[in-house]
Amino acid sequence: MKKLLGITLSLAVWGALLTLQGTPAIDATIAEEAVIAAHPDAVVCEAEQVGHTFAVAYVDSHLQHGEVTLAEDGSIVAVK
Repeated sequence: MKKLLGITLSLAVWGALLTLQGTPAIDATIAEEAVIAAHPDAVVCEAEQVGHTFAVAYVDSHLQHGEVTLAEDGSIVAVK
């Protein structure tokens, strides 16, 4: 009984700590890393916050350029 109570209490504390930790907010650095993950040969020219989104301009090794707009939750809003 004590073991079961200990396990239950431990799981409750662990769950509470995970809830308090939360998810980090997206910033310009994370937006740049998301673009580089999708385009490994890209060089990020500029990352700027526009309202609640981040616009990241990049150039790849074939000299093609593009712009990716990411929402604060990390989802891709637009690709140009």
